Parts: sequence; C-alpha cells; structure tokens
Amino acid sequence: MKIINNNAHWFLRLPLILTFILHGYPKLGSSVANLGFIGYLVGPFEFFGALLILVGPFIKKSLTEIGAAMLAIIMVGAIYMHLINWGDGFFDVEWQILLLFVSLYLLVKGDN
Repeated sequence: MKIINNNAHWFLRLPLILTFILHGYPKLGSSVANLGFIGYLVGPFEFFGALLILVGPFIKKSLTEIGAAMLAIIMVGAIYMHLINWGDGFFDVEWQILLLFVSLYLLVKGDN
C-alpha cells in the first residue's frame, strides 16, 4: 500500500502531461488566437511545461514546479480568453479550470 501512496501523484500527473503534449506540440512555431508574440509562447509553454512535469520526479523537484507554473499561466490565460474575450460561460471552461487546479496542485506539492 505504501508504494501506491508514494506514487499516487502519477494519477494526476499523467493525464495532465498527455493533454498538454498532445495539444501543445501542434502549436509549436505558430501563433494562437491572434495574440501576436504571446500567442507564439502558448505551444512551447504547453509542450515543454508537460515535459518538465514528466522528468521532474526523476531529475529535480524544481523542474516539476517550473513546468506546473508554465501550465498554470497558460490555463489562466485560456480561462480569461474564454470568459472575457469570447463570452463563453462557466460551463465552457470546466476542463480549463480542472487543468489549472491540477497544475496548481503540482506547483505547490511538487513531487511529494
């Protein structure tokens, strides 16, 4: 049971990693949502943030925290764009809010 308790963070980490690698890779080198220079940062933040969360437990705890911060920043921006710029409702950003809070969890908790 101890091995499960020590590795339970992977139940949150793996879907987060998979989501951002799959959605971030196609955005590498392209602008997102007509945001200009900022739009070019979305893909790298998503893709490399996910990679840092993946390798963090094996290399250095701070990598997980940096990756989680990168993803949290992207999700705050995504939620803002949906709610403010595009006029979507709360039920349109449920997934983004979930991803934000999983990222914040990993930012605060790290690899523990």
